[in-house]
Amino acid sequence: MKMKKVLIAFVASLGLVWVTNPGSVLANGANGLRDKNTTASPVQGISIPEFIHFTSSQHVANGVALRNRASGTIHLRGVPAGRSLRAAYLYWNFSDASAVGADTSGALFNGNAVTGRKTADNTDPCWGMAGNHTYRAIVTPFMTGANPNQDYNVVVASSGITTSGANPWLSSPGTKEEGATLVVVFASGGASTAVVIYDALSGTEFSSSLSLTLTHPISLSGTGLYTMSGADGQRGSSGYNNAASNETGFFNGAQISGPPVAASDWDGAAGLPLVQLWDVHTHVVSYTSTSSTVEYTAATGDCLVPVVFVLQATTP
Repeated sequence: MKMKKVLIAFVASLGLVWVTNPGSVLANGANGLRDKNTTASPVQGISIPEFIHFTSSQHVANGVALRNRASGTIHLRGVPAGRSLRAAYLYWNFSDASAVGADTSGALFNGNAVTGRKTADNTDPCWGMAGNHTYRAIVTPFMTGANPNQDYNVVVASSGITTSGANPWLSSPGTKEEGATLVVVFASGGASTAVVIYDALSGTEFSSSLSLTLTHPISLSGTGLYTMSGADGQRGSSGYNNAASNETGFFNGAQISGPPVAASDWDGAAGLPLVQLWDVHTHVVSYTSTSSTVEYTAATGDCLVPVVFVLQATTP
């Protein structure tokens, strides 16, 4: 009860509204799958520039699903002992009644108020809202420097949020929070590796196929890592079946996710078994030349929104 009062006070301080009524059962089609109001047009051939890159660096990332709740915990792991922290970014995403989101959005990160700058506006992923928006905040000062491998509480306060905790496929009223992801960049410990972050992803919501080119600001080669985070991935129209978790993913032409090689990158894994609708996945991949291609195919018409991509590879 004390935590709820803190959350309500934070929401009120932003001039927003806390919704406690879980609302009614969703109308047919308003369940994150393609309906009659959404086309299945592929998103192809978009070139994405970097947001920022770091040399002599490596990264880790994790996230938490936030639908029908206002807060969650991100369990960050994987930073080796003794590595200095370079940067930490918190991303969050939601759909609301605005086609174009506000320039900024507020959140709490481990009890610290942060302001996120909008990185993308997209079509709502088939929940009957006007638009979907992604925000990024710098949270480096609030990380635990001696050992960043900690649990970090995140509160995202958007107007009209609900904390009902209901199954989203039975009730999902008001603003639809999707989730939050923490991306942490740290010193490589002598390895000649670089990290490149991409988040200028307006216009990339898709429900059939997606093909993006991530342009490299510096040369990347050899074996490295690829991290994606995205909104609205799910197992199926009820949350429990597997009708919508068969998307295939390819990086530089090699399949990295989806049947038959692995689970989908869009199965809502950051919120299993419920509330789903948020993903963070990291893969071992191969790099060549001055750009990388990312391709996904959603054969069942699942509506999906990329939030951030992170590349890590060897530099000359």
